[in-house]
Amino acid sequence: MRVFISSVRRGLGAERDYLPGLIRALGHEPSRFEDFGARNATSRDACLDGVAQADVYVLLLGPHYGDEMQDTGISATEEEYNVAQQRGIPILVFKKTGVASDPAQEDFIRRLGDYQQGRFWTEFSDGMDLGVRVAEALRGLAVPPPPLTYLPLTQPVSVVWRRDRAPLSDRNLYAPVLEVHALPTATNALRPVSQLADLAERLAIRGREIGFFGQGDALMINHDGNTAWALRPSDPRAGGRYDERQLDPFAGLAVGRDGAAMVFQALPTDVMGALVDQADLGQRIGVLLRILAPQLPTTEHIALAAALDPISRIAEGDPSQVGNRNSGIMAHGNSDKAARADPVDQVARASLTEGLPAVAEELAVRLLQALRAANTSRGPWG
Repeated sequence: MRVFISSVRRGLGAERDYLPGLIRALGHEPSRFEDFGARNATSRDACLDGVAQADVYVLLLGPHYGDEMQDTGISATEEEYNVAQQRGIPILVFKKTGVASDPAQEDFIRRLGDYQQGRFWTEFSDGMDLGVRVAEALRGLAVPPPPLTYLPLTQPVSVVWRRDRAPLSDRNLYAPVLEVHALPTATNALRPVSQLADLAERLAIRGREIGFFGQGDALMINHDGNTAWALRPSDPRAGGRYDERQLDPFAGLAVGRDGAAMVFQALPTDVMGALVDQADLGQRIGVLLRILAPQLPTTEHIALAAALDPISRIAEGDPSQVGNRNSGIMAHGNSDKAARADPVDQVARASLTEGLPAVAEELAVRLLQALRAANTSRGPWG
């Protein structure tokens, strides 16, 4: 495995110098800034490329946060962490004990705990101690993730759909919305209500960092005592429609106290509505699941659900024709129904990294079946 070592060097120089030899002795390939040498790229690009090529990301937390980049306002280490998150590779975090962290580093450490939904770091005292703990963690990763297997639900799993949450609606929206849910399948520790305001802010920051929200977008960031959310309202200039070539779509992230998480985004739509097919739906669901990955419930198994809502402006067809057609089958305007793929089974959380494309395809197939059934039941006039 290629292992990327990420940290500020100041305060952690000895540890950074100790780890590469240990990692090589374990049969893996270490990667860190000091080893890049002369490259036809900026040091920042070289580091981010190193994370992009890594199989495992090792983050060392010492006393210092590091200098903030002028364009992003975050340190190089946090940028590297964000790339590792986006890629969905294993992230191993180790925090040095007995050191006083500067305020920016304290804030980063606090946000790491929130990002990982209760998965905390391993503490170490010196280079030797760190080596033992890194070796243990890497040996654990040598065990392959469980294969993607669909198992029966052991207890009912309910979904609170977006349309049933008034703050997550947009009355000006003409475009139908694709939503994806990840749900705990066992009793999950409830997040304290006092953490919801901070969680909502973190969802907004996460969305901006990965490009789900634009840096300049005006967002609605709030919570209701049970669920935290960050969403981008529809653009009033579009008359409620969404052309992905020109306008930012209605979109959002929401996480409940029980760990249930949801991500949603409007579909591209013209005056005749939206077009969907299995390939496009699978690709969109896969992207939304990757966005949701850091917020997945912490239970060993999770259930997944999805919806197209409303179906009154959706027809099956080639999505690339939206915005380029002069005629077509008009979606029925009298139906306010949703097509839903309810949670009917569960998968191991650990299997999603490799199994995500298959899960996305499964949800796409089930959504199309639900859409066809809903269209058949409503008849030609809604």
